[in-house]
Amino acid sequence: MNSSSHFTPPQLRRRAFGLFDAAVLAAALAAVSFLAWQAAADLKYGWNWSVMPQFILTRGADGSWRPGALGLGLGLTLKLSLWIAGGAAVLGLGLALGRLSGSFYWRMLSRTAVEAARNMPPVIMVFIFFFFLGSQILPWPRLIEEIRSLPPAALTTLEFAAAPSGRLAAFMSAVCALAYYEAAYFSEIFRGAVLSIDRGQWEASRCLGLSRFQQYRFIILPQAGRRAAPQLAGQFISVVKESSIVSVISLPELTFRASELSATIHQMYEVWLTAALLYFICNFGLSLLFGRLE
Repeated sequence: MNSSSHFTPPQLRRRAFGLFDAAVLAAALAAVSFLAWQAAADLKYGWNWSVMPQFILTRGADGSWRPGALGLGLGLTLKLSLWIAGGAAVLGLGLALGRLSGSFYWRMLSRTAVEAARNMPPVIMVFIFFFFLGSQILPWPRLIEEIRSLPPAALTTLEFAAAPSGRLAAFMSAVCALAYYEAAYFSEIFRGAVLSIDRGQWEASRCLGLSRFQQYRFIILPQAGRRAAPQLAGQFISVVKESSIVSVISLPELTFRASELSATIHQMYEVWLTAALLYFICNFGLSLLFGRLE
């Protein structure tokens, strides 16, 4: 058998755990231990980790398990991230195709939208959508009233998929603001993936008599989607982290819940370290999932 059939790309080869890895791990453990000792010795802080599990998962009066304050915040963070990523993917693909269009006006319009989002802080964008567009231009109040008049089953489903009816205005403003912000980065990922497709693919599909739409649908986008997958996965993880910004408009996601909880029980270090751990577990799990999909 040809030895080339057993070739493994360098980036996929696994390296054994060596002396350098052990030294790095030992240094990291020593640093964490030193910080914990300093916190206990110099800050005179009374650690109380026993109160934290109930804020992640708690048992109700009927014996069933329910999410605590931080668990509810994490759930809203994930729902918010899914809505933002979905909206950003659709809008980002549209902006990417606009920038690749043969029309000068579509290219300029798409580029203006992308540059406006990329050069503005996301927290400012959230404020603009919530306090200006949401209250003055977009018909949020009337829309919220119509939503609250939905049948109970439909309203329950909507609240499960999004947010409680009292927080829907803030939720929709946050989704619109961050979806637009993230769409600028999604669009560049899509555009780079499309531009990486060999020109021969375009020429061959044109010779088959396919229209521009059919070229994108059947030939270009399926290949570009596979090439863009690693970058899209990384950007989705960034969406989860950047969703913490919406705590400034009192949307009760994980960061907002942690802020409220630390002010209530006065266990600041435990609360914020637990919130950081929840973010890490969520994002690390997503990294493993996306790595498996790749």
